Amino acid sequence: MFFGVGRVFASLLLAYSGKIKSHFTLASFYGMYVTFCAVLILILGVTDIVWIVVLIFITLNAIQWGLSGVDEGFQLGIIKSSKFKATLLSVSSQVKLLFQGISSFGLGLAIEKFSYQYGFLLLGIVFLLVLGPLYLYILKRSKEGAYGNV
Repeated sequence: MFFGVGRVFASLLLAYSGKIKSHFTLASFYGMYVTFCAVLILILGVTDIVWIVVLIFITLNAIQWGLSGVDEGFQLGIIKSSKFKATLLSVSSQVKLLFQGISSFGLGLAIEKFSYQYGFLLLGIVFLLVLGPLYLYILKRSKEGAYGNV
């Protein structure tokens, strides 16, 4: 039942990604996205209630998949004048996959060495330490007008 709800939620987010994108600026979207994902990952680090863990995993996957259209829309808005749009989007996807692979390996090691909760708590902290400065950079560049009217 939960998996069906997650799939419907992700599909709705993806279907309305254009409307969602119109309500956010680049900086506000990434700020909301990083904050929401970090909070959910940190909750995984402090809870041991199975149903909450299941709901958080479904929500994280639905958000990641459902908001991918919004993320891609912002990226296309930034690289609209480039002749290498497909290459730039492909490189972006490769960097995301590399980061996911490294973080999954690190998470697995932390879970094996310590515990499930400590692993996710550590992942949430590292997530904030890595993406916090990146978000601040995006915010600064956005205020400077580097991304145009995205």
